Formats: sequence, C-alpha cells, structure tokens
Amino acid sequence: MKCAALGFLSALTFCSTSVFADFDSVQRLLSEKNYTEAATELTKLAQTGHPEAQFQLASLYEQGLGVEKDITQAYAWYLVAKDFDNSAAAEKYSVLRKVIPSRKEGKDRYRAISKLYGKKQHQQQYTPIVKPSRFYPERATIVNKVEPEYSSDLLAAQSAWATVAYNVNESGHVEDARILASFPKNAIDDQVLEAVKQWKFEPVKRRNGEPDRVNDLFYTFKIESNSSSNHRKYEKQLEEYTGKLKALADGGNSYAQARYALMLEHEVIENPSEQAINWYYKAAINGNNDAQLRLVHCFENGEGCQPDERKAFNWLEKASQGDNYRAQFQLAKTLLNYESVHYNPLRAVGILKEATHNQYLPAMTEYAHLLAFSDNPKIRDIQSAIKYAELARSLDPTHPVLLSVLGASYSELGRVEQGEELLQQAFEEAQQRNWPTRSYLNLIEGGKAAMMANGARLTY
Repeated sequence: MKCAALGFLSALTFCSTSVFADFDSVQRLLSEKNYTEAATELTKLAQTGHPEAQFQLASLYEQGLGVEKDITQAYAWYLVAKDFDNSAAAEKYSVLRKVIPSRKEGKDRYRAISKLYGKKQHQQQYTPIVKPSRFYPERATIVNKVEPEYSSDLLAAQSAWATVAYNVNESGHVEDARILASFPKNAIDDQVLEAVKQWKFEPVKRRNGEPDRVNDLFYTFKIESNSSSNHRKYEKQLEEYTGKLKALADGGNSYAQARYALMLEHEVIENPSEQAINWYYKAAINGNNDAQLRLVHCFENGEGCQPDERKAFNWLEKASQGDNYRAQFQLAKTLLNYESVHYNPLRAVGILKEATHNQYLPAMTEYAHLLAFSDNPKIRDIQSAIKYAELARSLDPTHPVLLSVLGASYSELGRVEQGEELLQQAFEEAQQRNWPTRSYLNLIEGGKAAMMANGARLTY
C-alpha cells in the first residue's frame, strides 16, 4: 500500500507495513469492483473484530460478490456484527431471518463463528481496559543522551515535532532508528535521527545474566520557534492537519488512527476527552502493525491500560503475521522462554526462519544458534546452522554468538582447529562488547557437552 494514497498525509514520514489492507483501502477495492480481493481482506478484518468489515463481508455473502453466494453465512456474519453493536447489521438480520433456508443452521453457523471471532471472545482476548495514567516503565536506562543540534535559523523560523522509534541492542547501542511521524515533514527529522543514533543505554540483562535487546522504544522531540508569529502560524497549520487526520481516522484509515493515537500519547495535541490507547486499539483491529505492537507493550507493562499477559500474546501473534519481522522475532523470543505458558520451540524455529529470510539480524542469530545447540533432533541441524550463521555475518562479521555457532559446528564436524579459533574469537569479542563470557568459556573448555552439563544457555 502506498503512502500517496493518504493524500495530505504526505506530512507523515512513515507508512506502516500493515499485514493486510485497512478498511479505507478495502473501500477502494469495493469501488473498483474488485470483490474477490475485497472479500479476502474483509475476512481478515472481520476476524480481527472490525464491526463494519463484518457487516460488509456478510453483504458480499448475501449478494455472492467475490465469494459464493451463501445466505446462511451472510446471516451468521450479520449476527456477529450485530453483537458488535452495528445497527445496520441488526436490520439486515431481521430481514434475512425471514428468508434463510434454515434458522437452525443459521444459528449453528453463527455460534461457530462467534466462538472464534465474536464480541465476547474478542473482549476476552484483545480489548484493552483503559488505565488513564502517565505510567511508562523504564524499559532501558539511558547513560548518554545526545541532544539534536538545531541551527539558529531553524529555531527562528520553525516550530516542529518528530517522533522517533528505535531499538536498543545487546551492547546498549541504538539500532533501527526511524521517524514514525513528524510535522512539518522533514523540518527536524535529520537532526533528531542523528542525535538518537548516538544515544547509549545500559545493556539490559536477562535473568541468567546474558545481554538482551529492547524493542520499540519511542521519543518525541519538539522545538518552538523563538518568533511568536511563526509559532502561531505553526499552531494553525497543526490544527488544520490534526482536523484532517482526525477525519481520516474517523473514516477508518488505520494509518491516521495510529498517528492520531501517537499525537495524543506524546502530547503533541491535547484532548482530555480521548485516550490514546482507544485509538491504538481501533488502528490495531484495522490491521495496523505499529498499533498492534503498541498494544503488546500496553498489556505487558501497563502502559495506558490494565496489564494482561494473554492479550499481549494475542496481539503479538496478530502483529507477527505476514512480513513483520520485528514482531516475529519478539513472538519467537516468547515461544523460546521456558518459563512462559506459551513455550513452544518448534513453532519458534519456524517463525525465526521466516524472519531470517527478511535478513533481520537478531532473528538470523537466534535461528543459527538454535540449529547449532538445540538438543531437539527435530531442530538441530549443523549444516544449516553454518549456512545461516555465515549469512548473518554479512551484517555483523564479529557477532560473538555467530562466531560461537560456527566454532562449535566446525569442531563437531571434525574441523577442530578452525572451530577452536572461532570460539576464541567469540570469547574475545564478547569481552570487547562487555558481554558475560561464561557461555563462551564453557564452549572453549569443554565444547557443547560442558555447556550442557553446567546448565548454561548461550543467548544474546
């Protein structure tokens, strides 16, 4: 989907890689009479809990547009949409119940769909309970915060804001810094990105002492022109922009919904009557990956809503569908956590392989590690571990985990001297990065057997 489709929204500098079309895009498919593709996308939206999509999907079944005509299926989806308080669906239900071939079959079909995608099920699995507070737990501690450098000419001429999203790697350095949204476009984008890329954080550690990543951190920068007339001009432009954005959000555009939520959350705009989390939720059921991941953190950490581990996992699964490699990696990490009720290493391997094909280094590294060190014969594959570790080294040639994967794998294949050299390099590089070195020492001193005997887990 192209950013240009949003017209004036070119002021936004980031387009979400949504798993599927949002409701606004589906309307274009319908207007183009592309009913087959529209039915596919409406099904996904309907299953995610989008009431209007449920209504329109029922309508397609009723008319046989893009799908085989099925009055019973239409009746069932109208009933589901009615449960989600869609008034038009209630009217259609009243009409169809008089002409449906079998009310019993219709009710049975409705119960089957409702059990999977109905309102009660949706509320239990996905709906946030708003907690109106400014509580945001510190997920990473910054130790060196570089401020953006703005020229005096810029500060005289322009008021602006920009929200940056970024990840923090195992060494505490910023990765994947990107502008999520800004206004006016490009006014301060370059300056804030340059600053954030220089930030340094205290490395986060897992319970076993190994370094860990932190994903999806955000920061909003704001500058105010020292010219009062220029600032008033900016405020007027921002008000106009916000009005157009809100109109698109009300119309069902997922990008606009997510951006409006972001502006509320980061106090770019103030509207005491609206909660950012409610707009993130609307964007999330509309298929927006950024909003879905935002809900994951909401439920995990209580950021704007009541925490709920099950709902966090459900939204993480939604966000990981398609080619969203960041969400895929986070889901795989959850599935690999043996303390989690969702522990499922076989499923994690499949997800990591998919993310690996998107050349996402954390996923490539974890995948190669699993292939090399897993004690599950359905997972362990030394030759593939070497292949994927070498592929990942094209992105980070001295990554300690990748070096250890290659060292252990080559040693097992009989190339002992080469393996020992690589393991020594892994240990030295871990020292250089200030990572714990016990796992690497275990590999050097006794190989995989010693590591397993000591109960160490080589992670990153």
